[in-house]
Amino acid sequence: MKMHALAAAAAMRAPTSTSVARARRIPGPTAPLDLRRGHATDPCSKRERFGGARSSGSIAARAAVFDGGPDGVPFFALSDADRASELRADTEAVRAAADDPRAILLPFVSGRALVVEVDPDDSRPGVRFAPAEARLKDVKAPADDDGTDEDPLAFERLSFLGFREEDGAPVFCAEVQGTCESRVRDAVARNPAVTGRIKWGTLDTATSTKDAKSVGPEMSRKDAGLVAAAASLLRWRRNTKFCQKCGSPVKIVKSGHKAQCSDSTCRAPYYPTLMPAVLTLCTCGDYALLGRNSKWPRGFYSCLAGFVDQSESLEQAVAREVLEESGVVIDPTSVRYVTSQPWPFPCQLMVGFRAEVAAKKVSVADAVCDPAVAMSTVVPDIGCEVTFPPTPTLDIAELRDARWFHKDWLRAQLGKHVDPREAGTGGTGRGVIGKEIPVGEVALPGRHALARHLVERWCEETDVSRLPGSLAATVPAVAMTDDREMPLVPTTNRSFAFRVVEMSLVGTKKEGMSGRTTVLRFALTGGGGAPTVNDHARLDTAVAAEAERYGASLRLLGGGQMCFRGGEISESAEIDDEDEASLLIVLRNGGGGDNGGAEVPRVDPELVRALVQRAYPMHDILVPGAFEGGGDGSAEAGIARRFQY
Repeated sequence: MKMHALAAAAAMRAPTSTSVARARRIPGPTAPLDLRRGHATDPCSKRERFGGARSSGSIAARAAVFDGGPDGVPFFALSDADRASELRADTEAVRAAADDPRAILLPFVSGRALVVEVDPDDSRPGVRFAPAEARLKDVKAPADDDGTDEDPLAFERLSFLGFREEDGAPVFCAEVQGTCESRVRDAVARNPAVTGRIKWGTLDTATSTKDAKSVGPEMSRKDAGLVAAAASLLRWRRNTKFCQKCGSPVKIVKSGHKAQCSDSTCRAPYYPTLMPAVLTLCTCGDYALLGRNSKWPRGFYSCLAGFVDQSESLEQAVAREVLEESGVVIDPTSVRYVTSQPWPFPCQLMVGFRAEVAAKKVSVADAVCDPAVAMSTVVPDIGCEVTFPPTPTLDIAELRDARWFHKDWLRAQLGKHVDPREAGTGGTGRGVIGKEIPVGEVALPGRHALARHLVERWCEETDVSRLPGSLAATVPAVAMTDDREMPLVPTTNRSFAFRVVEMSLVGTKKEGMSGRTTVLRFALTGGGGAPTVNDHARLDTAVAAEAERYGASLRLLGGGQMCFRGGEISESAEIDDEDEASLLIVLRNGGGGDNGGAEVPRVDPELVRALVQRAYPMHDILVPGAFEGGGDGSAEAGIARRFQY
């Protein structure tokens, strides 16, 4: 209806008045247009275009957080500008905006944004760069220009982005090069809005060209959105030269937002490309599935993502991409849209989803493989179950790695390491690609990214297996005895004795807690070698004391030996040499009493894996000689094979 009204107004008014009215986009009298000067007295007043000035707090720059703006608009979205999209086809209105003395230009050099390093400001946390914007009036062609050379800053070569909310200034962008670049840099030097914010030195030393994707997180939200929009639009203009139907050259029209074939018999239209992609956080109870692209540094993980195919719904794309990349089957009824984020690098729209995966289960009653233990310690009521996610089966052409991470473990990792792809620009010296993330730890995308937002929001939710008042909410699932802090990467080649036990408050009079939980406890062996009888005895004593503190009954299910391997990188190793950095836990489950070994029962290897990987998701687990018969963890005729240390 609005466009019909504008069309009717165009038929009734003089052309110049209509253009100015559309530029102002408000009802009422229009400002007179001075055709000799080419602009209205005030063609784009901030108060008129936005219905009154907004409070300064509503446009304050914020740190690079996904939805940290007052309007909830995601990072990299054009949040500080009125796009004025209906003006794009009105050449006269856009030309009037270009002639406005407030009009600014965002210059790009070879596809990279021209930026300046600015003085830190407490009100702008994390902001280190700003666009090196020039006033458009200062970059006009010099008076002695004979017009023989095509001016890269001619009006036809400018792309109109809209009107800046902060001051109502029209915003344009363009590629600059050669003598034109020098002209633009001189204009930047005459712009007090830029020179007044320089951090140190001269304008020349503070000015540089940056990739819009990498510099965006170190800009204010409003600047990052403008620069990202400009970068994507200019990239499309550079790549759109010929008609896809007939091969004729195309002409850029509609203020840089449309290309049209120059052949009068074809006239095929083309618009900026937009490629939708799904970004999915797959969860399985209290576990989240994250993957790593082969091009990413070691230790950097994110949500699974992929582009949407033709004739495919977004929900179908979620299920297909997760299956293709990780081999994990999601529950199609669990796919739920969360939010979206523009990612114009070059032209994606990221659509965020959550999806649930069915868990595998091990019943503790079935997990005891030693007949004597199973018969002598069975509790009359129903035993608890331990759930764990299915093992990913990777397509190495898609992902280098994919792992399940427990919510507790991820919570501890959040904020420890910066995104190594973006580090090094902040002057902190952190984030050297491939070397900064310690082995056994992970880094996630920056806080401006949708993937990080999905993970952080999930980590804030209550654990599925840890309802308030339950024993599982109080007792850690995996821990060392004697209240020692559990290392992320234990000492290589040191031997640990472990015990799997069930603690229960069923049938007790403990107030404030209820339920039961299955846990794993481990401790260094006394001599550093294979666990002895004394090692397991000390471990059992410590576990019994812990259960007594909680007022819980105790059932010893089994145990064995753990040995941590890997994680050491030699100085001569390549930066991405993961063979040397790979982490491994060798589990010797159970133990025979012959030749001095400790007599301990074994439990289902799947149960041990589920508990160990909860605390050590970056370790691969090897269970040699764990059982007799097939490789499914079962024992023939209920007789377990004990592994001799």
